[in-house]
Amino acid sequence: MKESDAPISPGPERSSLRLSLTKQLLVSALLLLLMAHPASAQGVEHAFQWWQPIYLEAPVVNPKIRYYGEVNPRLNDNLQGMNQLLLRTALGYNLRKNLVFYQGYAYVGNFLPTYVYENRIYQQLGYGHVIKKRLQVLHRIRNEQRFFSNRDGVSDRMRYMLRLAYPIRDTSFYLVASDELFINVNSLKGGPTAGIDQNRLYAGLGRQINERMRAEVGYQLQYVNRDDPFDDRAAHVLMTQMFFNF
Repeated sequence: MKESDAPISPGPERSSLRLSLTKQLLVSALLLLLMAHPASAQGVEHAFQWWQPIYLEAPVVNPKIRYYGEVNPRLNDNLQGMNQLLLRTALGYNLRKNLVFYQGYAYVGNFLPTYVYENRIYQQLGYGHVIKKRLQVLHRIRNEQRFFSNRDGVSDRMRYMLRLAYPIRDTSFYLVASDELFINVNSLKGGPTAGIDQNRLYAGLGRQINERMRAEVGYQLQYVNRDDPFDDRAAHVLMTQMFFNF
């Protein structure tokens, strides 16, 4: 299964088991989302951003080995300029028809308030399946080792994303929703603190343009759980995404 592809339908003998597993994961994701919005927060700082990621996947040597590339520019609050530029690449291997492992690297440039860059090494596991022949489900677990240009040491962060896609009958369009929780595993002096880092809740509309290209537009709420005395942060993000699969 490609990282950005729709999941592949499982065999009938495993459908009930996977449905039960998905229900448990849905409940877990909901509980984690509630935990990510602490009631004791003093307040929330709001901002509007525009993210424009482009994704590319292609086979390398044979169909089981996949190349993944991503360019993700993010305009800052009120669209006044560049806030962040993320460049991500990886090699993946299809362990099974609907299970894939990736080893990758990401460069993250943060422009405000001053330019600070970050290098990331990450490992990722993606598992997809289909419920009732229509609802496409993707589970993605990612572990990141983060190296900051202005800090010593390594910050380890775990991420779990649940993504649902539902094709609209007799059209090339589909509905999509996802939720991703970020948890810092350790504390880094002068950097991230162990615990819940942020949560990203997304809903959008997609179109399968052809066999190799699709596009999505949607809204994402990025809730950042700050551990300082200031308010937590909620970024309201316009997402326009392009996916290329070969």
